Amino acid sequence: MNIFGKTVILIIDDHGSVLEWLKRRIGIFWPPEIPVKTSAVLCAWADEAIEAIKEYKPDILLLNYTFRGDEKKTGRDVARWIDQNYRLPIRVAAHADRSEEDLRQLFRGTECVKYFICGDSIKDFIEDCTRKEKADGD
Repeated sequence: MNIFGKTVILIIDDHGSVLEWLKRRIGIFWPPEIPVKTSAVLCAWADEAIEAIKEYKPDILLLNYTFRGDEKKTGRDVARWIDQNYRLPIRVAAHADRSEEDLRQLFRGTECVKYFICGDSIKDFIEDCTRKEKADGD
């Protein structure tokens, strides 16, 4: 949800070091003229990720695929929940230490996941998001 004119970014992962790395990368690449609120939430289960999405109401979501505490549900289940229940505009990027091709396969069949972040491709994702933000703001 765009709070006080700020874009809300939510990063979900089950490893703190990944959360911090992604948050730092957003801080580096996000243009300073576009207000943003970035939150990184540690989630060991898919249901925790869904609760975080409900609470933060993000405009942009960076979602991991696996949850170490959850053997039955994955990021794909979270994306399916978004497809069926989340009514606010959202850009969802799947992130993992896998190839883009693997991520596309893992999230196949979901509608909300349009971006795949592998390695340092977060810069391209941010540039795409902020290009849209700047166009919307003009």
